[in-house]
Amino acid sequence: MTNREVVTAFFTNYQKHNPEGMHACLAPGVEFCDLAYKSITGPDVFAMWRWFCRKTETRKEIEVPGFDILSSEGDRVSAEYWVRYSPAPGKLVNYVIRSEFTLSNGAIVRQVDKPVISVFEFARMAKGFTLCLLALTPAFKIMTRKVMRQKLDDSKAPKAAAGSGG
Repeated sequence: MTNREVVTAFFTNYQKHNPEGMHACLAPGVEFCDLAYKSITGPDVFAMWRWFCRKTETRKEIEVPGFDILSSEGDRVSAEYWVRYSPAPGKLVNYVIRSEFTLSNGAIVRQVDKPVISVFEFARMAKGFTLCLLALTPAFKIMTRKVMRQKLDDSKAPKAAAGSGG
């Protein structure tokens, strides 16, 4: 597959909520960077995509209504994708992400995501107007990264069996 085809397969599997198909496009030591995680690698990236594709009792899976490959040159592919999800009742986050991929040997080795909207606008959608004022402070990134790291760790933790000794 060409690098463009690998990234297309990655997004197509995301749209289908198929984390295993997404994982097949990733190198074992893949690095992912964005506002929420700054930089995570390998197993954490695989766990993140599994978590984003999963529906739970309290939330639906993240929808990916569309994507577009903007360019593909050498080991680099640039794309945009649309995401939509509800972080809480009555809240809808709906925005475009610009994603820069680096590939090697037919696998994604690095993905850097940047929202096309401002951090302020993202916070307004996710948290509401009053709390979005936090997005104007340096504490917002720190708080967001801490919360997302905890959610990722919680999603990876095995559920203890009832009555087990720990």
